[in-house]
Amino acid sequence: MRFQRPTLIVVSAVAVVLAANALNVGLSKSEYSTNFPAVVCPPTPAKMTTAISLPSTKTPLRKTGTKSLSFVPSQTLRYTQTQAPVIVESQGSTPIVWQIRKGIWAGATICSSLQNEQWFVGGTADVTSKGKVLIVNSGLSSAIVDLQIWNEIGAQPTKPITLKANSYRELGLDSLAPGSREIVIRSVTRSGRVTSYLLDERGRGLKALGGDIVNFSSKATKEVFIPAVPHTLRKVGNKSVELAHSLRLLVPGELDARVTVKVISTDGSFIPAGFENKLVKAGSVVSLPLSPNLPASKFGLHISSDEPLVASVYSPTFSQKKTDFIWSTSSPELTKISLATSGLSLQLVFIGGVISLDIELVLDKGKRKVVEVRGDEIATVKIPEGVRSITFLAVGKGIYGAGLIATKSGYGYFPLAPGSVLTKSSVPLSNIRVLTP
Repeated sequence: MRFQRPTLIVVSAVAVVLAANALNVGLSKSEYSTNFPAVVCPPTPAKMTTAISLPSTKTPLRKTGTKSLSFVPSQTLRYTQTQAPVIVESQGSTPIVWQIRKGIWAGATICSSLQNEQWFVGGTADVTSKGKVLIVNSGLSSAIVDLQIWNEIGAQPTKPITLKANSYRELGLDSLAPGSREIVIRSVTRSGRVTSYLLDERGRGLKALGGDIVNFSSKATKEVFIPAVPHTLRKVGNKSVELAHSLRLLVPGELDARVTVKVISTDGSFIPAGFENKLVKAGSVVSLPLSPNLPASKFGLHISSDEPLVASVYSPTFSQKKTDFIWSTSSPELTKISLATSGLSLQLVFIGGVISLDIELVLDKGKRKVVEVRGDEIATVKIPEGVRSITFLAVGKGIYGAGLIATKSGYGYFPLAPGSVLTKSSVPLSNIRVLTP
């Protein structure tokens, strides 16, 4: 009998451990649910027109600012948006937005999901400015966004912006940084599902000076790739005059940076005079004139720095007898993404060490075609108007791309980047052992 009590204690302890392990297994087993978050398209300011390319006529979408939260089929491959921005369940295919002020200017961008941080390198807030920051809260709760602003002098006071649920706001650039010639804006979301956009529109009196959508960069980095800068020559008398560019830089940290800028073109790659190991002061926006002395073409930039920075290129353009300007912004490394291109005629430009990728084209009638793109350092490909969507397959490493669109209203640029990425969340499983140990 004296051995029964210790034995009973040991058996009881083992039973408790086994039961605890069984209970833990029952709780920890789970499955995963994957989906692409909905993307948000920019609102349409007054007297402008917005067309959104969609992957299917059954693509679900809904407007913001309304009581109804139900998604309805688009019933078209090219959705004409009214004033309020729309939220699109595109399921991994990124819609391209084409926005115009008819006969005056045009711009392009992509619809994006919520963003915690966005850098806008472009625009002005001087007397010519008619530009706007467009902020969309697609969530069902209020949102707070901080707009951090830099100009040619330095950092300016941060502007906190509050938005109601399921709403959007337009803020004039001249009210955010009055009198500033050169600005960079960082949008930081403190709460809510927020996506921001920037329009740079300019005029002097009744004369329009053009406009463009400034696409955002996700963060400051030491390596910046700008794949597509349109280089224009305009005839003046019997001469062809090069339209010079302006490279805008901001080093947002506390240390000055040493910056090298490499031009990548079909006529060769080179570092322009004065752009090797150039000192760029930290904390203020800098604009550097850039004249690469090339024939009319497209070129890319590879900017390397010893400190994180953001950059873009301002380029005057002349296309189809229309004067405009364009902001070429940085692009992330290209991945296997899909873009909806209905109703658009695109020129895609890629830069990198060795360009090697395949593009699958889905035509309006459902036919598919694969285009191989190969090249050294830079390559271009033309996408005709009858293509419904494009998907990048077998993408090599270290490739960066952007798209250019030219119409009678003006020129547009957009980075080849995903509007949303696949997310994964765990779904707990019920287990009878949790209820009946």
